[in-house]
Amino acid sequence: MKGFAPSLFDKLMNDGPRSSVSPVVSRLSIEELKDAVARDLEAMLNTRAVIPEELLRHFPECGKSIIAYGLNDFAGMSLASIDDRAAICRSLEEAIARHEPRLRNVRAMLEVQEGSINRLNFAISALLVVNAARETVNFDAVLQPSSLQYSISKARATRIGV
Repeated sequence: MKGFAPSLFDKLMNDGPRSSVSPVVSRLSIEELKDAVARDLEAMLNTRAVIPEELLRHFPECGKSIIAYGLNDFAGMSLASIDDRAAICRSLEEAIARHEPRLRNVRAMLEVQEGSINRLNFAISALLVVNAARETVNFDAVLQPSSLQYSISKARATRIGV
């Protein structure tokens, strides 16, 4: 059997035919898997964490749980500040590392683009690890400051090994 098993979310949202006798589990290609990871990242980054990280530091297990899912609200930060931009990158890295187990060695970097108005562009790179497959993946993330919403798209990938 080749391919990758879909995530729980993909299985729950599958609109394909179902058989009570013989459930067929469709397999994902590596590109479909990367698309699913990009979709899951976008959903996570567009979810705001309700409890501030400072309060969860005293409860490390809670900090790793669904209670900390999403990102902190950046409304009070200045996107023109280098320190605030670095803090946003760290927050992206920490949230992805904490809640996306398929990605390892996550790095988020701000990409300064000339003429880019009312948006911040981030490059997110990581190692996608599923079963024996390991592949470097890159995602482009765009933050619209007016809505504080992210959109994620796949960039390029380099295969390390299977």
